[in-house]
Amino acid sequence: MTNKLNVLLQSELADELNRMQTGGTSYRLETAQLALELSRHVSVPESLRHREVARQYVRAVSMDLQEDRAEDVAKMLSMAARRAYSSPESSFSLDMKVKLEEKRNRYKSYGLRAKS
Repeated sequence: MTNKLNVLLQSELADELNRMQTGGTSYRLETAQLALELSRHVSVPESLRHREVARQYVRAVSMDLQEDRAEDVAKMLSMAARRAYSSPESSFSLDMKVKLEEKRNRYKSYGLRAKS
């Protein structure tokens, strides 16, 4: 179970790293790399949703990081964990997901953006 949860977090961080490689600064790219590296060793990845827990984890694992860098890595970890484990759509029923997709497609056909 924990391995599956780690995969979710690492997938989010890998996506973030890919986004940084195509248009991010070198600082943000390095932050994404550090976050991905640190995520491989966390035992309870869903606990990183809380910024303070992520901050404590980063400081405990990487004592040689500067304060600003540690804060940025913790922020990236917590945001990725929130996206991976707190998605409201993941708790929707299949019927609700189909209706939501139909609504999005209907709005896209008119060139509008759905606020869902």
